[in-house]
This record gives sequence, C-alpha cells and structure tokens, in this order.
Amino acid sequence: MLAVKARPPWKVALLGLAIAATASRLDHGGARGGAGAGTAASGPIHVHVKLRASGARVAALAGIASRAEAMFAPLPPGTSDDRARWIRVRAGSPAAAIRIAARLEADPAVEQAFVEPVITLPEQGGAGPSGTALPDGESCPITTPSFESYQGYLGPAPQGIDALAAWRRGARGQGVWFADIEGGWNPAHEDLPGDRITHAGGVVIQDPAWRAHGTAVLGEVVGRDNGKGVVGIAPDVERVITSSIGGATVADAIDVAAERLRPGDVLLIELQSSGPRGRYIPVELWDDVFDAIHAAIARGVIVVEAAGNGGEDLDDRSYRRAFDRKHRDSGAIMVGAGGPPRDGFADRARLAFSNYGSRVDVQGWGRKVATLDYGDLQACAGDHRHYTGEFSGTSSASPIVAGAAAILEGVARARGHVLGPAELRDLLRRTGTPQAGNIAQAIGPRPDLARALQEVR
Repeated sequence: MLAVKARPPWKVALLGLAIAATASRLDHGGARGGAGAGTAASGPIHVHVKLRASGARVAALAGIASRAEAMFAPLPPGTSDDRARWIRVRAGSPAAAIRIAARLEADPAVEQAFVEPVITLPEQGGAGPSGTALPDGESCPITTPSFESYQGYLGPAPQGIDALAAWRRGARGQGVWFADIEGGWNPAHEDLPGDRITHAGGVVIQDPAWRAHGTAVLGEVVGRDNGKGVVGIAPDVERVITSSIGGATVADAIDVAAERLRPGDVLLIELQSSGPRGRYIPVELWDDVFDAIHAAIARGVIVVEAAGNGGEDLDDRSYRRAFDRKHRDSGAIMVGAGGPPRDGFADRARLAFSNYGSRVDVQGWGRKVATLDYGDLQACAGDHRHYTGEFSGTSSASPIVAGAAAILEGVARARGHVLGPAELRDLLRRTGTPQAGNIAQAIGPRPDLARALQEVR
C-alpha cells in the first residue's frame, strides 16, 4: 500500500468542484443530461480516477475491479506522464457512481476520483435544425451558389481575421494537419474535402444535432474553395482527422487524435462540460482532460479550446483558481465569443452567453457565422447541400481561431520550422484587434492574420 501523500491545495479545491458539479448534474436532469440535442447520448456512468502512481494497488477496487479499465487508449511504450495514472470505473447508476467515487477518494492510492461530467456542444441556438429541408425548387438550386459574401469573418480587420490577406500571400494551411474533437460529422457534404478526412477513434454519434454541428465546424476551417457554398479559412490543410466522444471519454478522444498529429499541427476541442454552478465551462476543468491537453501541448501540438457558453467569470472564487494560469495552465488557446459587425450586435464585445476571464485568450464571431449544414441558408433533399448563416456560440468562434492557427503554422512550416503552442498563443493575443465593450469581462482580441503574418519569420 502506498503511503498517503498530501494533495496540493489547488487539487483539493478541484476535488471540491468535482463533488459540487456531481450534485449539480443530479439536480439538472440526471447524470448524463439525457440524450437531447447536442448532449452526449445516455450510456454507462463512469467514475474517473487518477492514481498516485501508475499501476498502484487500489484496495477500494475490491469487488469492482472488473469494472475498471485504463482511461486512455494503449499509450506508447515508456509513457511516463500523467495519462498513465488514469483509469475509469463503470457504475450502474448516478447514486452508485457517487458512492464509488467517495469510496475511491478515501483510498490512499488514489489522488482523485469524480463522476464524469455532462458534455455538450458549445453552440448557442440560432441555426435551424438539420434535416428540415424545404421542397426542392424553393431553396435548392441546381448548383449551389457562392455564400462567401456571407463570410464576413474572412474579411479585413477589424471586422474579420483577414484570411484574405493570408490567401493573397499563398497561405492557405498547406502542410498542416487538423483534428476536430466532438461527436459527429458529414464528410460527404459537397463542400468538404472528404478524401482528406480520416476518423481516428470513438463511435460517430448519429444524432442530427451532433452531425450538423461537426459539419459546420469543419466548414469554417477546411471548407473547399470550389466556387460554391463557403470557403474554409485554411482550405488547403493536408489532412483532417476526426475523433468522437461516442463510447469514449473526452480525454481519450483528444489523446487518440493528438497521437496522430505532429508539432505545429492544430487540434480543436468543440465541447463544453457541466460545472459546479450548473453552468457550462471549458472541459479542461476536469483533470483527465487537462492532462490529455497538456500531453498534446508537450509534443508541440496546437490545442484550441472553446471557452463554453455558461456566461461565467472563470476567475470567480468558486472555481478556486482552476483557470488561473499562474497555478494551472494546460497550454491550450481558449476562445470566447464576441459580437459580429452586424446589426443588433456590438462588434468584438463579449456576447452574454460567453464565458470570460483572464484565462480566455482570443475571440471569434459568436453569432451570424456562415458555414455548412442546418439548412437555413440553403436546404436540399438529404443534408449534403445544406448551408447556414446562423452558426453561433463559442462553437462558431473557436473554429475561426483554429483556422487562423493553421494558416500561421503553414507559413512557418514552409519556412522550415513550426511555432510552439506558447509562441502561437502569444502571437495571436499580441497582434489581434482589441476587444470592445466591457473589457473587464475579458474574451481577448480577434485574430488579425495580416498583422500576425508580419511576425512569422
């Protein structure tokens, strides 16, 4: 039996948050949040457990050891980082999960144990439901027209990120690999490079809400430049990798994709989780996800993470410095949602639903984003020709930043090097168009590729 070791104060605080969040889950509709649109489908309840040492003997697993399994997919031989210390234990019910978590927490071989949080999509309404196509002839032309004029986020700063300036220099994401972590996608959409899309792991969630969401995200980043529909910010990325949380933990979905990437490649996390106050927060609050992100960052992978749509101050005392970079920094680029330069919105001001705080690095458009699927802009039979002008939330904001990251990494790679995660995060913050409105509720600047490219040598 291992000797008891004192937990660092911030980890004790995080355990308190986990307990509070578990209670919040049960108060807000069950342990998994049901199977509603954008919520991970119901399935087995798991307790996530971090051991003090890899392979430690855990007396509290007596009688339930058969329900335990490694959290991460088989790790490369010799892996010695924190991922090797995670397991998960299957529970029969929410109440049983709480009991198991408490029992494991009391075991001196266990550093922490918590019931898995509810995971949802960081979308904020607006786009119509996928699959509600109008009759052919009312919304479906023979050939899809170009909707690029709706993509104001591509345009010059301050209104957009100035992808056009990058394209004029031939910078379109060449040589970069891109991964998207969420639930489902439609790689057969007419405006996606299906021949370059590879699925890495997890069961693809077939729910239309998940499928439409993932397709919309890919459209923003890698949509084909084919004269119709939309154009992705980095349409020439070399490979696109998808990884689903269907049947997998968020941490493992991240890790499976990250293992396929190289230094300077870009990984986007399009998820948010339940929090201790019953609101949505960044998934890195949970230590298993944090460790997966940190491992990817250590290998030089650029990780872009949605800040979430809880309207929360991440510097609030209730989070006990879990989002204080001085104490706990995953290395990810965290993205908030700002208003677009459209009627009814304050350009670059925080949208009310967006989380904010010192941990949020940059922002993207959180409303009125034109991309693929949903069908409010164009709807045809099936869903391979659906388009929207209403994608929203930190869901729509984060792909804008991921696309900007892919552009910058492509330029660096063409010059014989890559930008490190900290270097790129700093570059986006320093060269972006400043936030407007109440800057005390920080969501950071909007990227400006024209300025950022001037500093890539």
